Amino acid sequence: MNKTEKLSPEEATSIAKTVSAEPNDDMAKINLIMYPLGTVGRDFLYNLFNSFLLTYILFTKTLTEAQFASVSVIIIVARIFDAFNDPVMGGIVENTRTKFGKFKPWMLIGAILTAGVVIATFSTSLQGWSFIAFLAVMYFLFSITFTMNDISYWGMLPSLSRNEHTRNKLTSFAQIFAAAGGGIAGIAIPVFTAGSLAIGGSSVKAYAVIAVAAAVLMVGFQLFTVFGVKEKPLPPDLAKEPAMKLKDMFKVLFKNDQLMWCALIMLIFNIATNVVGGGLSMSYIYFEFGYNGILITVFGVFYAVTSTAFTLFYPWMAKRLGRDKLIAITSLCNIIGYAVMLIAGLVLPHDPWLLKFGVMAFCYGVVGFGQGFYMIMVISIANTVEYNEWKTGKRDEGLIFSLRPFTAKMGSAIMQFIVMLVYLAVGVTAFTNGISDLENAASRGDITDEAKIEGIKEILSGVPEGKKIALLVCMCVIPASGLLIAWTLYRKKCFLNENRHAEIVRLIAERKEAEKGVKHTEKEDLQSEIPYDTAD
Repeated sequence: MNKTEKLSPEEATSIAKTVSAEPNDDMAKINLIMYPLGTVGRDFLYNLFNSFLLTYILFTKTLTEAQFASVSVIIIVARIFDAFNDPVMGGIVENTRTKFGKFKPWMLIGAILTAGVVIATFSTSLQGWSFIAFLAVMYFLFSITFTMNDISYWGMLPSLSRNEHTRNKLTSFAQIFAAAGGGIAGIAIPVFTAGSLAIGGSSVKAYAVIAVAAAVLMVGFQLFTVFGVKEKPLPPDLAKEPAMKLKDMFKVLFKNDQLMWCALIMLIFNIATNVVGGGLSMSYIYFEFGYNGILITVFGVFYAVTSTAFTLFYPWMAKRLGRDKLIAITSLCNIIGYAVMLIAGLVLPHDPWLLKFGVMAFCYGVVGFGQGFYMIMVISIANTVEYNEWKTGKRDEGLIFSLRPFTAKMGSAIMQFIVMLVYLAVGVTAFTNGISDLENAASRGDITDEAKIEGIKEILSGVPEGKKIALLVCMCVIPASGLLIAWTLYRKKCFLNENRHAEIVRLIAERKEAEKGVKHTEKEDLQSEIPYDTAD
């Protein structure tokens, strides 16, 4: 394939189907159900811990600025540790040899241990520095246990199929179920932890109950994948291969240039977009429109509906447009959505508040469609497995896919640092501490729910307009700027689209036939047929 020759998305899909057809169609159909089901509970639990932990702390714990800064430092350090632990865990998965495969044992162990950590974290009554110390231990435990599950779950995906079309469907279905789990958490948690519908009458009791529910959901849904997914048997000679050394793991990662660029782009994307769900949007909505979890839910529903719609129609859109055009569309949706949201927040009057809130929620829906950017990058990372096999002769799925959670966790750490700076600059704890005191008083029965609600209204009425605007600007400008950078890097550095991937799959198949003696084409001749260091 020369530099000027191009395949249409349909032709690329046809080639991929021809050279990597599924050997067992029934197995593929079962996996399309059982594999995605596993992530429903995972993403519910992860959304609770990743997106609502800081909110739980702000509105149930009374913190000095030093204690709040300590919480942020713990989260940042733990997430950085977690991120660098991902490639190590990926290597451990690659070196695992059991009759249950290399993915499922870690998947189940990680799910059970994580469930216990989450229940403990959201059920403690500790306050002050005692809580800070407890949080440090729990957060690092979560980093270890969830990584066991996360690396093995997503590392399994590229091993289930080489077929581009099947992989697109697997990824699409997994993202749909992940969005469902995370979406249910995003809808239910605010409603039942803040305002008149809080479980047990306070956020303190509500979060404890939801943590137990999240633990049960994670383990329960992971059992579908552990016992339902049918894997291809490991090659018989795999057990004879020596365990991969740590330095060799990092060599594999750094030599895969497309993997490195995809990882950097996902890192920027995660930093940029997570500041919104990581606390800024919730604080802004509570300060601007009132302490009512239903508002957070409605705001999130617009996002969830459009992001789910993208996921549902992704295979159809990818077949007709290709990933390069789709990622341009999703990037523009993100940038335009945040830009209009900022304008609406600054220009529209507070009264009637419903108009302003409605327009901003609609804009967040536009951003939700743009979340398809992430899904495209997940598929791009999956395709670097074949790229790695073409260049080195080895697939290393678990190790390569460890970069996906690595970027998520490293991005989350940097995001947390940004959110901490914004909160400290705005002085958020001056208002959240008062709300936390009222929530704890209601939990102990010292005050009625009505008195708690009235007290919170009085606190929020004293938030200066300038602080609200500062939160709004940060939650719109930061993600829009980050998306622009990520999209630019993709256009300039990523060339592993459908055309290139289909051709690489064909070359791998030809090489294997040659090694069997069917063809005698030299390895170097096969590699020279397709350039891998220039884009179309």
